[in-house]
Amino acid sequence: MNKLYSRKPLVTAVAIAIPLMLSTASVNSAEFDIADTKVTVGGYAKLMVNYDTDGTITAPFNGDLYSVYTTPIDGSANAEKSDLHMTARESRLFIKTASENKYGTLKTYVEGDFFADIDSDGPTWSNSNGFRIRHAYGEMTMGKHVVLAGQTWSNFMDFAGIMPSMDFATDPGTTFVRQPQVRYQYNIGKGQYTSISLENPTLGLTAAGPYTLVNNGSSEDVMPDIIAKYFYANSRVTFSPRVVIRRFELEGDDAFGYGLALNTSLKFGDGHKAVLGLMYGDGIGRYAGLGFNAGAGINADGETDTLEYSSITGGVVFALQQNIRLAIGAGYSEQDEKGLEDGILTEYANKTAFSWHTNLFWNITPDIEWAVGVTMGDVENMADKEGDMTRFQTYVKYTF
Repeated sequence: MNKLYSRKPLVTAVAIAIPLMLSTASVNSAEFDIADTKVTVGGYAKLMVNYDTDGTITAPFNGDLYSVYTTPIDGSANAEKSDLHMTARESRLFIKTASENKYGTLKTYVEGDFFADIDSDGPTWSNSNGFRIRHAYGEMTMGKHVVLAGQTWSNFMDFAGIMPSMDFATDPGTTFVRQPQVRYQYNIGKGQYTSISLENPTLGLTAAGPYTLVNNGSSEDVMPDIIAKYFYANSRVTFSPRVVIRRFELEGDDAFGYGLALNTSLKFGDGHKAVLGLMYGDGIGRYAGLGFNAGAGINADGETDTLEYSSITGGVVFALQQNIRLAIGAGYSEQDEKGLEDGILTEYANKTAFSWHTNLFWNITPDIEWAVGVTMGDVENMADKEGDMTRFQTYVKYTF
């Protein structure tokens, strides 16, 4: 593939973004009281500019997010294409409340953006996108005990030990799951807690995904995913091991799967930070990164069988100035070929995925941020066919 990239579209995107930033005034979220409840309303408006070269993607979300697992294979329709497109659909709104009662502090949070799988109109006319719920939960804090019920980030995630990204997508091996759950957390001490959750048992690609990735089976979800987490943080270090237990039942046969993850971070120098993440599982599936890995399937003998997966991620965030950060990171994941040998996976399923990225973030004011970056992804499928592409990005975000 051609590795010489034209910089003209990226320069054009930067030229578009900077005047927009400089013409906008700073604003803040609105806070007010209703009876004994404190209410906060806020969000942000964000313009993202993407330029793909040496290949482009049309999914997920019409290509507005770049999951490395969707990188086009050499020789496929999009493998040699370049594409420039803009979107504001990540813009979001939230409302949160806080009140006291005889048991403790009750907080609620509802947030949405425009990434619903509903395109009311295409880019030819109005670029309309549907509104969706991201988070909707209540949380009760009673001393050291916290109970949460609703939809939010999975307990299997650890934001302290992952790299920042330009959009929702990031390097392979980074968990991205937001779902309904019930969670109990015990705050052991300052910066230290343990938690356990019962979460929505959707099987992802195992039951509903493209047949080119895993053979489908009729599934029954009768047990929630069970996740346990420990988190520790001090002024320089964070450390968080997690485990998930899952049950798969496909066409009357069942199997249990699990996933293990460990993320850690270290602050050093004058505001710099290094992170490292490790993940392994047999049946970890959709918890491995943006839901593009299968957890289990029907093997050649007609039995439900789980699939092994492993990954490593890491990087460094440098504080160039108080309001400017430079992030450099990478991730690698691997899905066991035994799934192909056993007839669970097809030759089109992902075997390995690798990406690296570098992003520059500039907080012009507390409410205005500009960023620019590049991500390069490389994949190999079970048929030993490879593909790669590069995405340049820039955005301007106004927080209110």
